[in-house]
Amino acid sequence: MKRNVIILSILAFFVNLGFGAVMPLLPFLLLSYEGRLTDLPENLGKIPEVSTIALQMTILMSAFMITRAFLAAYFGNLSDKVGRKKIISIGLALYTIISIGYALSTNWIELLLVRAVQGVASAMVWPVAEAMLTDSVPWSERGRYMGWYMTASNISFFIGPTFGAYLYKIAAIVFKFGLPFSLVFPFYILALLSLVGFMLNFFTVETVVGERRIGIKEALRNSINDSFSGGIELPPGVSRSIKVIYIMGLANGVAMGLVAPITSIFVIQYITSDPAAIGYLSTIAGFVGFLVNYPAGHISDIVGRKKIVILAQIMTRTVTFLMPFTRRYEELVLLYSTRAAAFNIMSPAYRALQADLVPKKLRGRVFGTVQSLFNIGAASSPIGGYIYQISAKWIFNILGYIVPGVAVSFWLSTAIGIFTTILFILFVIEPTKELKKRIST
Repeated sequence: MKRNVIILSILAFFVNLGFGAVMPLLPFLLLSYEGRLTDLPENLGKIPEVSTIALQMTILMSAFMITRAFLAAYFGNLSDKVGRKKIISIGLALYTIISIGYALSTNWIELLLVRAVQGVASAMVWPVAEAMLTDSVPWSERGRYMGWYMTASNISFFIGPTFGAYLYKIAAIVFKFGLPFSLVFPFYILALLSLVGFMLNFFTVETVVGERRIGIKEALRNSINDSFSGGIELPPGVSRSIKVIYIMGLANGVAMGLVAPITSIFVIQYITSDPAAIGYLSTIAGFVGFLVNYPAGHISDIVGRKKIVILAQIMTRTVTFLMPFTRRYEELVLLYSTRAAAFNIMSPAYRALQADLVPKKLRGRVFGTVQSLFNIGAASSPIGGYIYQISAKWIFNILGYIVPGVAVSFWLSTAIGIFTTILFILFVIEPTKELKKRIST
């Protein structure tokens, strides 16, 4: 069954590579659709008017998050009944189609539709793949193997922007395709990578078997009516922890939605508009994340998950607060790398903790619900875009530092993140070995 860990990690690498490659290109595609790109982006230096597309950028993210939010728990629950493998296969086929959709889009409304469908594909793949992976390994090694998986996933996500930017450079400089085709050329390559991921999934081993597995028609009829516990009585501390993790998922989604889509806008407006330079940020950060992800997951198997998660949460919130103070590329690289390290330290431990708390037959449902709530929160991202646009002309003077008004979005995100960290410290338990064994059986 550990073959699943290897295949799912490779699959995650390919799919996230494509997802990451999209990110540095979206702002320039939007600017191109509006006729605001008069030359290749790297020849324009900073682009002050990029703040005018902040709301569009956040709406694109919201479309992705809304469809993913409403369907992640459903597909996770469905996979508990009909099996993980077929749900993942359908999602990967959609990813291939979506890549072509990006390439063929000619305006931001069409791009919006593509992003919405991408949310459906993501809901089918990610919570189900994580549940399949944790099904496949012993509870005592979940942190280590989740570290493998998250390393492959996160480093490809961070490498992706550089990959996408260089595919754009090849199209624009080597082949001289011009705008906007040079901006969409990378998506044809991404379609091929998604197809490879689809084919790899045929070699995974199904983990939902025996009496728990039912027909897909029956599952479709009764999955919506399933209760949270599925008839399983959970210990009070475990039940409370899962509920708090649900609250954290929603709040962390809001915090992320406030800053994730506008960070690239901030960089283009105040630091650089070169897609390759923006890609470098993610590649350097990805390398840092690669170095810490697996060790962090393995250490969490030894010292416990909770301490690791708390440390990483504090690091992440600090970086988010400091982001709007940056004006030099080198400072930005440092902050990006620190944030990547914190995220990669936390992710395997946090997901392993969720698996420790949840019986196997509920794992798809709980993983899916956490992601649904996170995405519902992240779907509020247009609020961040609106705040960014109206605060773009504001200036704050903080102890002699001149900070643009757009810092408001970053600071609101920090405050919400501190709230979720406090919740985690106070109300989420670290299960004992005996409790983990009892839950896993």
